[in-house]
Amino acid sequence: MGGSDIRGAILALMATLIYYLGFIVFRVSANRMPELRGTRPLSLIRYTYTNWLWLSGLVIVLAGVATQVKALTMLPLSLAQPIFAASLIFVLFYAGVFFGERLSGREWACVGLFGLATALVGASNGRREVMTSSVAGPMVLFAIVIPGILVGVAVLVGGDVRTFGRHARPLAGIAHGIGCGVSLGVSELALKGVAAVYNAHGLATALYGSPYPYVAVGMAALGLAQLQIGLQRCRMSIVVSVLTVTAKTQLVILGTVLYKEPWPSDRLLLALRIGAFVLAGAALVLFPRHEAVEERSGAALTSPARERA
Repeated sequence: MGGSDIRGAILALMATLIYYLGFIVFRVSANRMPELRGTRPLSLIRYTYTNWLWLSGLVIVLAGVATQVKALTMLPLSLAQPIFAASLIFVLFYAGVFFGERLSGREWACVGLFGLATALVGASNGRREVMTSSVAGPMVLFAIVIPGILVGVAVLVGGDVRTFGRHARPLAGIAHGIGCGVSLGVSELALKGVAAVYNAHGLATALYGSPYPYVAVGMAALGLAQLQIGLQRCRMSIVVSVLTVTAKTQLVILGTVLYKEPWPSDRLLLALRIGAFVLAGAALVLFPRHEAVEERSGAALTSPARERA
């Protein structure tokens, strides 16, 4: 790695740590909000954007965004992705120590699969990854954005359709993680576009002369709405783990479409790259869909929405 790669790697790690710190603030603020529902968007906006703690978390996340844009001016996506994903361990540690969240053996195995997938993506880069400055046109961008919007809205609204009854089992948060992962993943892809335009044409064009910053902001808003609902109803460790798997996987896959970042030409390295995505997909499929309810008479799983600081 050259000097630019090292500086980019440091910034990428800082960006993700800042992101996750903001998510932790979101988790604390979720405990203090009334019940959030995707089918009531005006109430959702009012409860979040008038909550000083949530706004503090938003400021932290925006600082992470600024740091990530700078990192993406120095690193290709396939080098940035392992760095972005590796700092997930920070959230798992914090969720366990401060929120008392525990992962089951199966959940740890899924996180381990994703960790192995991340290592394989890093190993598949070879000796030097190519940094491209290619930027896709608006039609290609919106061909990726529109499915992301549809998935995000479906999860946002469909998350309010719940199962009831004595034997109903609380959901673990997989759908929330996938929904906000798709939205935030598209937002991160757009941030790469902002970084590429910035490198080629300067700050003014990057902010006002392309659709990328608007896509980044819009998809981030959709993703953060889903994230806040997920953090209120489910364990942060599950929602953020699934979010990270989803967002970082599509970051590398769709980066080849939007920015023409080449895949490895060596067969062994190509096999490692493909194997990484197979493992990431397996991690998503194998995550338990429901919480394990303790066998106690009359006992029910307490959701984060009912915790009060």
